[in-house]
Amino acid sequence: MTQWQTRRDDGRAGECAGGRGAASLSGGPSAATDAVLPRLILDHARDGIALLDIRGRVLWMNPALERMLGWPLDLMRGRNPAEFINLPENRPGPAELAKFRYLPGSSLFQQFRVTRHMRRDGTRFWNQQSHALIDTGRQDAQKMVVVTCRDITDQVRVQTALERMKDDLEHAAYHDDLTGLGNRKKLSQYLGSAPVRASIGTGRVGVLQLDLDKFKQINDTLGHAAGDAVLRHIARALGATAQQGDLVCRTGGDEFLLICCDVGSKAALMSRAKAILRASRAPLAWKDQTITPGISIGASLCRGTPPTPETCGGEALIAQADQALYAAKEEGRGRAFFYTPELGARYRAERQLARDLATAIEQGQFIVHLQPILHLRSGRVTGCEALLRWQHPTRGLLAPPEFLGAAAQAQLLPQIDYLAMNASLDALVSLRDQGFDDLCLSLNVSSAILADADYPALLNWAMQSRGLPPGCISIEILETSFMNRGAPDGCDAIARLRRLGARVALDDFGTGHAGLAHLSTVELDAIKLDRSMVGRLETDGRTRVIARAIIRLCRMLGMEVVAEGVETQAQIDILGRARCPLVQGYGVARPMPLAELPQWLLENKAFSLPVTLPPRDEPSPAAPPAGRARRRGDNSI
Repeated sequence: MTQWQTRRDDGRAGECAGGRGAASLSGGPSAATDAVLPRLILDHARDGIALLDIRGRVLWMNPALERMLGWPLDLMRGRNPAEFINLPENRPGPAELAKFRYLPGSSLFQQFRVTRHMRRDGTRFWNQQSHALIDTGRQDAQKMVVVTCRDITDQVRVQTALERMKDDLEHAAYHDDLTGLGNRKKLSQYLGSAPVRASIGTGRVGVLQLDLDKFKQINDTLGHAAGDAVLRHIARALGATAQQGDLVCRTGGDEFLLICCDVGSKAALMSRAKAILRASRAPLAWKDQTITPGISIGASLCRGTPPTPETCGGEALIAQADQALYAAKEEGRGRAFFYTPELGARYRAERQLARDLATAIEQGQFIVHLQPILHLRSGRVTGCEALLRWQHPTRGLLAPPEFLGAAAQAQLLPQIDYLAMNASLDALVSLRDQGFDDLCLSLNVSSAILADADYPALLNWAMQSRGLPPGCISIEILETSFMNRGAPDGCDAIARLRRLGARVALDDFGTGHAGLAHLSTVELDAIKLDRSMVGRLETDGRTRVIARAIIRLCRMLGMEVVAEGVETQAQIDILGRARCPLVQGYGVARPMPLAELPQWLLENKAFSLPVTLPPRDEPSPAAPPAGRARRRGDNSI
């Protein structure tokens, strides 16, 4: 408690007493004199207050400031506070202190100042100060400065945490969490920045769009943690090749983008792409294995003089690089492909084709043509292959090679497959209603529909609803699609189809993708010799030897062989001597609409083939008699 003797207004003696946070004036407020009340307020203020002379030396400071600094007034009086409370690295020397003066017009007197200071015990704190110049009306030497101090360390700590949190949130909003690269939002911000717009204006911007090859396979076989490690590996490779001003983004699951802001030629851009390809192929150690990632790259560059948004805008360049990336994958992956206007035209045509395909599905523009399959020894047609055709409203009749690529890219293959399945089964019902009840039908199945676990059940339901026995159907699976699915999955799909009673044939056999390996690991009912092998029979003796060996092996395994793409009598002769049971191709008949097939079948009940077949030196499947119920092993597809 601090006490002062005072005098009341009426002249009687009084007493002023005060303590921290409280003060009292005996005799009432009117007893306080002008000299005592200000001192009482200063001594009990919560903020630290100091009175300095014009040279910055301490004249007086209140108890709150003594507590804040840890220094008593007796030690600081006549000294500049900077000698005591400035951080060691910021303390002024004697010469600087001797020259110091407060300047009356300084901005110091117009605003708060926050400074990091140090207490007597060495702890540091944030000090918010305000300065007020007191003009006593005397000479400048008698002018004084009042400094008010407040310890705002807690507020600064909270503010710092909030700012850090804000920075973290902003970083998370603009960056990919896994790789630390920019995301799509960062990409948009970058493309709108002044430096990038300037580079676009000068035509010196290139884009590299990257996509990992077979990334799903890594996730499926090694796990998602391995996939994440590969993504970080590619991100590091990209970051190592990026130059100042470039932007590296992860724009999708396994998709990356590099914007090159100072590249003026195709050669320079493709050189960057090749460097990324080399860096990405560096082996990555993962647990006890080594992963060698692969990537494909699409490249695009500003073109045209002057550059326009259509040829050099950020979004246009990204779209062009994406088209080039698609071309790189089509060319075999693991390479970089540069965008050209011709590539763009092809891409736009494919996009239009995909839109037309969607319309075709809705409007039922797909039909099936049927190509007869001939049993050589009997000369009878025992089956047909259903071949899909698209009756395009402006381009006419289109064969599958003209639209299946676009359908796969647009992920429309499953829908088209099911349309083809239903149209083919309807055609078979129509043929049987017309008396051709011994004909069997071959259906082509894509890898997309083979991957559908519901396909066997849907096929079975479709046949039962039409009154068709399962044995009248053969499902043709491409060697390539079989390999893409992997042996376990492919074997499972085949087993489920065969359990329903359907037959399964391996199509395009002999194209070099799988070959004889599948004959020992997969239970198949038939193979179809690819037309490329059949086409070489007349001119290549090695091909004839291989074809005879395949036919003999399949006969020993109880499997049928259909030679497809047969076009000449010479090919039929060679296949007949090799004891190939079944042939198909233009040499027998072209694919034809359902409406034409019955008449053709009536006119060609039995082929008269000028070919001498070898004697049966071992059992060989024979054609079933017309109308007889078909059993497994009969020569029909």
